[in-house]
Amino acid sequence: MDKIKKAFINYSFGTTQSKLNQLNEIAKRYAKVKDEVFQKYSSIRGLEFVYYPRKLRDEWIKTKYADKFNLPARLWKLALEEAFTNIKSKWSNTINKVKLSIYKNNNFSNEEKHYAYYLLKSYKLLYMAITFKKFDLPDKFKELNIDTLKIHKYLKNRLRKHYGKKPKQKTTNSFTLDSGTYDIKFDSKNRLWLGIISLTPRKRLHILLSSNIPPNPGKNIRIVLKDNKIEIHYMLEVEPKVPKTNNIIAVSKRFKEVLVSSNNNSYGIGFNDLIKQESNRITDKNSKRNKLNALVKKYESKGEFIKADLIRENNLGKKKYNHQKAISQNKIKTFIGTAINKFFKEEQPAIVIEENLNFSYPTNISKVTRRYFKIWQKGYIKKRLIETAMLNGVKHETVNPAYISQICHLCGRFGVHKNDKFYCEVHGEIYAGYNASRNILARYFDKEITLFTPFKKVKEILQERLRLSNQDSRHSLKASQSESEMAH
Repeated sequence: MDKIKKAFINYSFGTTQSKLNQLNEIAKRYAKVKDEVFQKYSSIRGLEFVYYPRKLRDEWIKTKYADKFNLPARLWKLALEEAFTNIKSKWSNTINKVKLSIYKNNNFSNEEKHYAYYLLKSYKLLYMAITFKKFDLPDKFKELNIDTLKIHKYLKNRLRKHYGKKPKQKTTNSFTLDSGTYDIKFDSKNRLWLGIISLTPRKRLHILLSSNIPPNPGKNIRIVLKDNKIEIHYMLEVEPKVPKTNNIIAVSKRFKEVLVSSNNNSYGIGFNDLIKQESNRITDKNSKRNKLNALVKKYESKGEFIKADLIRENNLGKKKYNHQKAISQNKIKTFIGTAINKFFKEEQPAIVIEENLNFSYPTNISKVTRRYFKIWQKGYIKKRLIETAMLNGVKHETVNPAYISQICHLCGRFGVHKNDKFYCEVHGEIYAGYNASRNILARYFDKEITLFTPFKKVKEILQERLRLSNQDSRHSLKASQSESEMAH
């Protein structure tokens, strides 16, 4: 079995303040490069460089534009490359949305849609099309009667709409290193030392690490600075385990507990208490900060700026606020990780199945409920499920989530899902988590409902199955009644 990648975090040990200060300065300058790239090249103008960022890099070298950042060349090149990777990802998501809008547009002929899709395949052609520059068309499009200008204008309009705001570099506490900007050495005591490129030419900052597990040779690492500590993030290649069983297990993600399996086992019981505790902490903290903000505005309106500045400086800082937030998030992530590890250990699946919960939070819900959704961290639960499945050699699958929580797994009837209970008119009260996990398991074997079947179509299929089931039940009942009458 092929090796898989596993995220690993190493930590510094006994680093001096002067080294920390220099690393913080590198991180700030690195972030400045990224932010400049975001501001100048994350718009339509930047499409010219997305398909070939080296063009901009060569331009910066030629004009000595990069000298303004006062960073070693290897570092600002890494920052530029990282920024364009983020921009390219945003453009990729945008283009997928534009493709969907083209697919749904009935004003375009099939030939026009084909032409639009063709342009969206190449950043270079797309840039030339939406900036109305001349370029050569393949012969297959020259022979067709296509209003190319109309399509170019439509693409420009849709791209602007779906791209949204430019990305911003909000944090200044991390940077990436490649194999040329760091080295790894072991000392006589088998301790691992990391040598990082510094702001002083031909001099490196040497940092003792807490673990002697080195990164894979030639691979990039990431330095993250947190509270006067250094985290070194990198990927390790490990041998995955081989599943001991052929178990196919479905899981439902819940608020009350992290997971409920199709075997009716719950993992991470008390998860809702943890979510409620964090929500109350944030509510209480923000309430106090709001009162202080109101007091600041009151003093400023009276011209008492010294009092206002003292409150802002000593009581409304973000450092302690963010530190407490990070502690709470890590506590929740640890709880999730423990629950998922326990699930894999006890259930020993060969295949694990979950529903594809890629939804946006509803806008018409209360602030408290919206906060519950954010603290829930469904994205992190999915990430941990995938990672743990890979490490255990388990296949991870997702199914269409349409109406998973709204139908009875025993009879297929639509029922009422309220809190952690599901109510079926035939089978009564069923635990909602177990009901959902059984439906997820059934959906995995359903050849008619695929991952991409539209929600409306899923409902039609489910209703038709229920109708046929009721019809069969009536026929069976009539047949049994006839047999009974004949017997008498």
